[in-house]
Amino acid sequence: MTYLEGLLHRFQEYPRVPEVRHSTWDNNVVRERLTELGVSLCNVDQPLFHNSIKPSTHTTAPVGYVRLHGRNYQQWFSSKASVRDRYDYLYSTQELEPWADRVKTIAANTMDTYVITNNHNLGKALLTAHDISVLLGMTPPQLPESLTQHHRPPNCQT
Repeated sequence: MTYLEGLLHRFQEYPRVPEVRHSTWDNNVVRERLTELGVSLCNVDQPLFHNSIKPSTHTTAPVGYVRLHGRNYQQWFSSKASVRDRYDYLYSTQELEPWADRVKTIAANTMDTYVITNNHNLGKALLTAHDISVLLGMTPPQLPESLTQHHRPPNCQT
């Protein structure tokens, strides 16, 4: 935590949101310290392995932050996978519904809330942004027809 605090101090004029992925960071001591420092904590979706941080609704500062990486278990830690392979994942509506509920909880406890879709391979982040916007009751971004046709052929249910 000492290294992270030093880094956070160097960037104190900016909103800061560290994204941690290991479960050892998910504890009250860390959250309380981030709150004292006015630093937000990223709520992350990723493939869950033994020591992965679990989905959460933590708020430690006025900025709420969610990052959806996808759940490509087969490629996540593969030494042969490229970055594109790792984030090649398309969420289903059923997978996004709990995240929409988490985003609502986070937004109720923060001034600004951001949801970043990082399952970017082949434009899938755009589809995720669209779908979570719909689940949140927002106006979704307009998508290119070619993108939806490629990833969601006719009669395909998300």
